[in-house]
Amino acid sequence: MNRFAPKAAKLALAALAALSFSATLTSPALADFGVTPGSFRTDVLDAAGNVVPTPQAGGHPFVYRLGFALNTKPSPFPEGGDFGLGPEPIPDGTLKDVRVELPPGVAGRPQAIPQCTTADFTPPGFGGLAHCPTASQVGIADLDLGLSAGWHSRAKIPIYNLVPPEGVVARIGFVPTVPVVVDFKVRTGDDYGVTAIVRNTSQGVNFYSSIMDLWGVPADPRHDAERYLPGAFVPGDANGSPLTAGMNPTPFMDLPTRCGVPMKTHMEVDSWEEAGNFLSYETPPLEMSGCDRLQFAPSVEIHPDSAKAGSPAGLGVGIEIPQSSSPDAVITPPLKKAEVALPEGVTVNASSAAGLASCSPEQIGLDEESVPSCPNESKLGSVEIETPLLNHTLEGSLYLATQGSNPFHSLLAFYLVVVDPDTGLVIKLPGKVEPDPRTGRLITTFDDNPQLAVESVHLQFRGGSNAPLALPSACGIHAAHAKLSDWAHPDVVVPSNPSFSVNDGCEAASRFAPALDGGTVNPSAGKSSPFVFRVTRGDGEQNLGRIDANLPEGLLAKLAGVPVCGDAESAAADCLPDSQIGKATVGVGAGPNPLFLPEAGKAPTAAYLAGPYKGAPYSLVVEVPAQAGPFDLGTVVVRSAIHIDPVTTRVSVDSDPLPQILEGIPIAYREVRVEIDRRGFMRNPTSCEPMEVSSTIVSAQGTSASPTARFQAADCARLGFKPKLSLVLGGRTHRSAHPRLKAVLKMPKGEANIDEAVVTLPRTEFLENAHIRTICTRVQYAAHNCPRGSIYGYAKAWTPLLDKRLQGPVYLRSSNHTLPDLVASLDGQIHVDLAGRIDSVNQRLRTTFWAVPDAPVSKFVLTMKGGDKGLLVNNTELCKAKPRARAQFTGQNGKSRTLSPLVKIGCRKK
Repeated sequence: MNRFAPKAAKLALAALAALSFSATLTSPALADFGVTPGSFRTDVLDAAGNVVPTPQAGGHPFVYRLGFALNTKPSPFPEGGDFGLGPEPIPDGTLKDVRVELPPGVAGRPQAIPQCTTADFTPPGFGGLAHCPTASQVGIADLDLGLSAGWHSRAKIPIYNLVPPEGVVARIGFVPTVPVVVDFKVRTGDDYGVTAIVRNTSQGVNFYSSIMDLWGVPADPRHDAERYLPGAFVPGDANGSPLTAGMNPTPFMDLPTRCGVPMKTHMEVDSWEEAGNFLSYETPPLEMSGCDRLQFAPSVEIHPDSAKAGSPAGLGVGIEIPQSSSPDAVITPPLKKAEVALPEGVTVNASSAAGLASCSPEQIGLDEESVPSCPNESKLGSVEIETPLLNHTLEGSLYLATQGSNPFHSLLAFYLVVVDPDTGLVIKLPGKVEPDPRTGRLITTFDDNPQLAVESVHLQFRGGSNAPLALPSACGIHAAHAKLSDWAHPDVVVPSNPSFSVNDGCEAASRFAPALDGGTVNPSAGKSSPFVFRVTRGDGEQNLGRIDANLPEGLLAKLAGVPVCGDAESAAADCLPDSQIGKATVGVGAGPNPLFLPEAGKAPTAAYLAGPYKGAPYSLVVEVPAQAGPFDLGTVVVRSAIHIDPVTTRVSVDSDPLPQILEGIPIAYREVRVEIDRRGFMRNPTSCEPMEVSSTIVSAQGTSASPTARFQAADCARLGFKPKLSLVLGGRTHRSAHPRLKAVLKMPKGEANIDEAVVTLPRTEFLENAHIRTICTRVQYAAHNCPRGSIYGYAKAWTPLLDKRLQGPVYLRSSNHTLPDLVASLDGQIHVDLAGRIDSVNQRLRTTFWAVPDAPVSKFVLTMKGGDKGLLVNNTELCKAKPRARAQFTGQNGKSRTLSPLVKIGCRKK
């Protein structure tokens, strides 16, 4: 090593002089600090030292050169100076920091080359050189450095691959007089290219220019003549002979894989005199060629962690991209775009929204270098990335992006996030998720991925009962469709069709056995009570499609005082609170823990009384805000027609089809619960006979089921039953006259309702068969098309359940008996048909109302015409008689009452 001593002494003397001058001389005022025009450039050189105009895309350059020079100005010293160094120009300012942004795709493999430790790199004393292993050399730095007095000279020194500190991807360094390190970081939030950074260069040495030659394959024997022994000033061994790297050639640098795209290198520099005032420069464009040589043959695999049909499942999606480590081979171009359409039937599991959060734009900071602060509750899964650029696996997480406030302004999106503390590498990639609005099939797209070599990417969506994804409900082989493209051939799509099997729980997919539970909270007869109707479905069974319900006879609603929601408001989910009669709870999702809406803190559900719908006098509008976790899918409105049987007043509710998919999210109904709880709205029957709440439930596939729930009111015996009846015969009273009849029935409040009424007229009245001319047929009556001649009277009914009385004509309608039936057609807020059978018993005319609805009626008035339309004829002078009728009433609670009211006659007093 003695032959190196003279030059070492010279460099040490120069360093001492530089430090002395910097301490004693005042630098001239900054005039034009900057990079000499045209000096900043990057080139790829071949083994002969020639510039390659269009290098091979994806190749490993023989030399990747980066150089620049600083502007100079005249020396401030008189000619010769005290040291006789001469008035040579000096740099116009002292270089402090350098930042060089390499084009995307220019990448290094620092961990494939031996690394020099900090202890070996740091000189043992002032003016010493690095003692790094020869195999760690990755290039040559050609530097032009000098003293403040203007003396300067060029020197070539080795560049070593150094052990990077935590938070730095790679570090190289060289030691001209004092150590210089270049740190490499990946540009997070930008194009994910590599930036080389030099900080705080020495103020004691004037920097004139630098040419850094980095070797694409450092162990290439053609570099042997430029290798240095540890601590040496010149290349070669002790005899000056070339040195080998002592290892197999391994790539250290990769070139971009895009052809025909001009790529520039950007640089920023500042000076110690104006620290922080960075000046920007860029090189002439460089283009790659030979993309036709690059091969891209990826494969995709999908693995669920379950094979059970319709169940929540963790799902792994892996992309494999074979890479070559041969120094003579071009690299596999990086993945540019990946579009994966999961198998049809793999859908979002709604129950996963429970407790789920999302990552906001501020938390992810896509355009920033910062580490994301996404909440742990927004985590959907994990990611693992293998790359030949590093010797360890990159691990990260998948986070749900905030609805609407993501780069795609979409309902669904997620972020792939990798934070590697060792290298400081931070990756933040947005993935677009498009659910098919008809089938719910999920298509995920990652575009413009980093131009960095990747061997595999594995996404693992978490599993468990609240997994974000659910498997298809049908058994069999389910195929996905993937489209992949690379940066070298962005318009060429490589298809892949991975598949997996679902073969467990197959029998459940064909089963449909929903359960029904329904009834009033307090079944006390005649009392008001909330009513609950609940349908549940087993996990994996066919989905609920439509629900029709039939309430027990006598279970009625008090419509009086309740404003109805209009059609426009019903459709727009804008019903007024005054119309609300209850609320709903909907359980959705696959697995044992469905999500129940509404969630705590979210908008409540509501059930409203609405107007006529699909031929029914009333309807039920149920509004369910589809808000869960971080999602808001608006309000789901389901409208159901409320039919009232005109004979029994039994209520049936026929729903519209339940929405099966909402903005591409399938709705797997597990429970539908409607509670009608408006105060005083629902009223129990006054009959305590065993009854049932029945239903017809149709699955989304068309399978029908009819579950029932037992219902029985209680405490009917406590209800009183004291109906009051008065009868009046009007008109002429003589024999053969045809009187008109008026019957008035009154019921005390809070008693049992009438079940059957039998009214027998006094012996003074016969039926006038001659006046039975026109009779309404059953077909005509059903079509509301009875002839006017079939009207023989008029009826009115008052009930506390309605705002207004019911009223309408009384017809004679054909029947299966000898005589026609007497039917009152009562119209109003609802329609009721009250039919009575006419016959005679013991030569007395009798009318039996055998099917009276279990509904409270405070007053009922029946008026029958007299004269030519009178159905009655006197068989005696009425004023000479005291006719009495007979009335037998049976209550819905089984109690009975017999009355013998004196019929009032309009006789003049003498």
